[in-house]
Formats: sequence, structure tokens, C-alpha cells
Amino acid sequence: MPAPSIAKALLSVADAAPDDYLDVDDGQAAVAAAELVALGFGYGKLQDVSPDVRRLVRTLGPNEELRVLALRALPRILDLENSELAGLWEDDEDFEPAIRDLIARLTEAG
Repeated sequence: MPAPSIAKALLSVADAAPDDYLDVDDGQAAVAAAELVALGFGYGKLQDVSPDVRRLVRTLGPNEELRVLALRALPRILDLENSELAGLWEDDEDFEPAIRDLIARLTEAG
């Protein structure tokens, strides 16, 4: 069952204290989990992912609880002061728009 592992990845970021520094591994896992959640709602390019990911997304399906968790987690990942992932991608002009696009897709899914 994929939902518990996806929830765990999202909770590690969403439930971190506001001043906790988010490790890159936690940030990457949360972004990947959020993308799976968006795909589960049909918001994303399912044709661009592997057959294994498509099977996982079909098993997951739309999950409102995970969508809400993802929307709590993603803004934390953009915080330059407290997110290693944001710091590593600070000079990449595509990073923030990609995360904001994911937030928009998850918002629209609700």
C-alpha cells in the first residue's frame, strides 16, 4: 500500500517545526510524493512516467488527505533559510516555478 510511505515523506516536511532545517533527502522525498499525489488526481503528465509509476498512481488514486499534506509541505521546501533543497537549487530559475506549478495543480485538484 503506497499511501503510508507517501504520507510519511510528506509529514516529515509538513510537521517539521517552522525553524527546523529541512534536509535535502526529506525535501526530495516530499516533492516526489507530492507529484505522485497530483498524478493520482489526474494533474500531471502520466504518459511521461514509467509503467511502474503509472501502476503506483492508479493504486493510489485521488487521496484528499495526502493532497492536503502535500500542500502543507511544499511551501516549506521553497524556504531558502530552512530548506537545503531550496538552497541547492537557488540558482536554477526552473526550481521555484516547478514547485509553484505543483502547488497549483494540487490546489486545483481540490
